[in-house]
Amino acid sequence: MRGHGSTVVADTLKKAVFRAVYTEVNARTQAEAMRIGEINPLTPGEAVNTSRSNETQVDRAWNLWKKAAQDMHAKLLG
Repeated sequence: MRGHGSTVVADTLKKAVFRAVYTEVNARTQAEAMRIGEINPLTPGEAVNTSRSNETQVDRAWNLWKKAAQDMHAKLLG
């Protein structure tokens, strides 16, 4: 799929959307960090802990995005 965007998979739609959104956010953040200098990647242990922490944020982000979409829909309908 080179050159056609990203492919994201997860066991739920909420997780897939979360991963898709934050893959783009994190790619931009990493690109900016690389312009400044050498990056210091997470250790395998830090990556596991970060993944666990992210799991607790999926519903929170989903609810925020859902509310924003509902508000936009209501605004468009008048």
